[in-house]
Amino acid sequence: MAPSALPATSAMSEKAAALAAARQYDISRRVGVAVLSALIVWAGVVVWVVQLLARRESLAFAEVGRRLWRGETVFAWRAVLLTLAAIALVVAPMLALAGDYHVFGTDKVGQDVFYQVLKSVRTALVIGLVTTLTTLPLAIFFGLAAGYFRGWIDDLIQYLYTTLNSIPGVLLIAAAVLMMQVLIDTHPQWFATAAERADLRLLALCFILGLTSWTGLARLLRGEAMKLRELEFVQAAQSFGVSDLRIIARHILPNVMHIVVIALVMDFSSLVLAEAVLSYVGIGVDPTMISFGTMINNARLELAREPAVWWSLAAAFTFMVALVLAANLLADAVRDAFDARLVGSS
Repeated sequence: MAPSALPATSAMSEKAAALAAARQYDISRRVGVAVLSALIVWAGVVVWVVQLLARRESLAFAEVGRRLWRGETVFAWRAVLLTLAAIALVVAPMLALAGDYHVFGTDKVGQDVFYQVLKSVRTALVIGLVTTLTTLPLAIFFGLAAGYFRGWIDDLIQYLYTTLNSIPGVLLIAAAVLMMQVLIDTHPQWFATAAERADLRLLALCFILGLTSWTGLARLLRGEAMKLRELEFVQAAQSFGVSDLRIIARHILPNVMHIVVIALVMDFSSLVLAEAVLSYVGIGVDPTMISFGTMINNARLELAREPAVWWSLAAAFTFMVALVLAANLLADAVRDAFDARLVGSS
């Protein structure tokens, strides 16, 4: 190397070191400010909760704070506040760095993985909510009608959901999604952008999952409606000439809503996993739409590179497991709250 090139190389090295030091300082400063802000907000929430409990129970602030710290309150406030603290300490630094840094790195084409994870969570929530709204009216209508009217109506509805359950769900969903994709491809003039086509396929997947997922809840509601039909208050309403629809709406439906809530919350996690599996095999959402399934499918290809790009798969898997675990814990809490045996024993 020529002697004149040495000063230039040294200057570039010093500049790179200075940029790295400035970057490290900026990251540390942002993380520190975010953690401090999260702790201040969390402390304010704790003070507000303690004041609220002290006012409600007519106790001193210090006494309520001592009970809350020891976990002696009726509601599990200590667990809730500690969970909020953990979430704040994790989320606050991510949000502080997400504007100018790639928190979880980038994929093979330079797209931010953290942004893809957030979009995947949104897609999972849309699928869970829209599919639930599709499943709910079908399950309630067919389940209550079969259990209350019985006879040939019960036989017809049982034949319907037994036949539907005998068809492999994956094949039925794949056939319906492929038919929708053929319809979209043969009529490109219906859509102005590719995003509209992807949204239509997402809604179609939600409706297809809803049309194939109502049978389990309908079977539960049928059995519960058959038991409620024989109780005294329903028999009294029938003897007074109240119409069947009014009896179902006023007496049967309110007494089965706890089953509906429990079943829907428990089905949410299965819907999220179903979307991931279907998108992974190519029959789920549109490949251009970001979801957990498409992220895992793309990450599978990136693992074969040298060096392997593993953080995209790790981020998608971690957030999907966290979302499913949160839904399962919520389902357990809802089930325990509505379980008459547990409520009575407590």
